[in-house]
Amino acid sequence: MTTFRRSARAFRIGSGVTLAGISLAALAGCSPSTPAATPAPTVTVTVSPTAKPTATASASSSPTTTPTASGSGTATPVDISCGSLVFDSTIAAYSPTLQLEASFIPAPDNTFGTIGALDGALCSWRDSVSGSTIGVGVAKPSAADRATYEAKVAAAGTSSNQLVDSSTSRGYVLSQSEAVELDLFTDSGYWIAVTSVIFDSPSAAKSIFANILETLPSG
Repeated sequence: MTTFRRSARAFRIGSGVTLAGISLAALAGCSPSTPAATPAPTVTVTVSPTAKPTATASASSSPTTTPTASGSGTATPVDISCGSLVFDSTIAAYSPTLQLEASFIPAPDNTFGTIGALDGALCSWRDSVSGSTIGVGVAKPSAADRATYEAKVAAAGTSSNQLVDSSTSRGYVLSQSEAVELDLFTDSGYWIAVTSVIFDSPSAAKSIFANILETLPSG
């Protein structure tokens, strides 16, 4: 319990205050010949909390609305683990010494960096013997963005029908400095990219693409 002396200035008791003390000053009214009066005792007053003050409605009391992305910038996150996206048996068929890496951190200015920025899935397997890797990225951008990305990939590479046996997907081959990059755009909305130095032709990655198309949600 806290006791304080009230000043000449008025004060307000908020809903968080439970008690206060008020000190009453001694009243001086005697003459010099009269013995000094005994100071009045300090009186402690208990104040019960009042009802919470009601906020006055104003424009500033309205909740602030956070702007949301609009237009073609919306992507659907691909939330699926690497082990579920590509089966261990599919990877082991390339090499039994390929192991899933804990993380795949691509350069921000390449295909896989873009896929990561679109809340896509990124996976990498490294061969413990040769050091070769297989990288996989899957994103589901908006329809408008997907068309834009596909146009860029198509302009930089060559089309290929060797990635999957499907008339609802379009494949492309991009030659990188070391590894080949294979991209697939599906009518269901996905952008799938696979890269590795071990692929000697687009058809070499066909089992990975088929596996991914099998495990991805169709919606």
